[in-house]
Amino acid sequence: MKKIIIALIILVVLATFALPVIAVKEGDGVKAGITVAAATTQTKDATPKVEDEAESGADDSNRRSGLTIAEVRENRHKSLENLNATLRNISSSERDRIKNENEVRIAVTTLLDVEDLSGGIGRNVSAIAREFNNSASSMRKLEDRIQTRSSFMRVLFGGDREAARELAAQSVQNNARFAELHQLVSNATLNTEVRATIEDQIRILEKEQERLQQLAAREQEDRGLFGWLV
Repeated sequence: MKKIIIALIILVVLATFALPVIAVKEGDGVKAGITVAAATTQTKDATPKVEDEAESGADDSNRRSGLTIAEVRENRHKSLENLNATLRNISSSERDRIKNENEVRIAVTTLLDVEDLSGGIGRNVSAIAREFNNSASSMRKLEDRIQTRSSFMRVLFGGDREAARELAAQSVQNNARFAELHQLVSNATLNTEVRATIEDQIRILEKEQERLQQLAAREQEDRGLFGWLV
């Protein structure tokens, strides 16, 4: 009880001195946010169409049927070109986030595109790709929570450990999905190009997963001044 009372007294004193400084930083953040929003608005029409394709991929199997591996690769190449063109018109503060999101969407779309080329594992690969796509959407929201945590809360209580725990839990599920994908591919008889295409997309998704795992770990380690109280 004494520890809590002392901590609250210290908290009040710190808040008195810290608020003006934090307010200035938050003001700068708002200005930066306005700049980002303006840049995003200006480039909205240039956003690669693959964003919509990946999210609605579960419902557009008719479009994917009959694609050759050459067509799948060409579609992927065009999507990446569109993405690169879009990134040139986006502010540096937003570039990494948009790049990561779209690379995941392109990878998911490609895995859906090869369903008819993957023999008996095609439907399983597509199902896992859709599961990962749903998970990626949830994880983006968790990442946004972490990135937008106020300076005041971060200084005093550290990172958003609840969001970090949820992010880590999602990562465990996705690692299980990757293991299943690797097993499916290793046990299947596939065209060399199809196999290489699937494996390339898995690597892209695993790389993004590793980035988010590291983010979750850093956020959980950020304890702040009074993180031990919560």
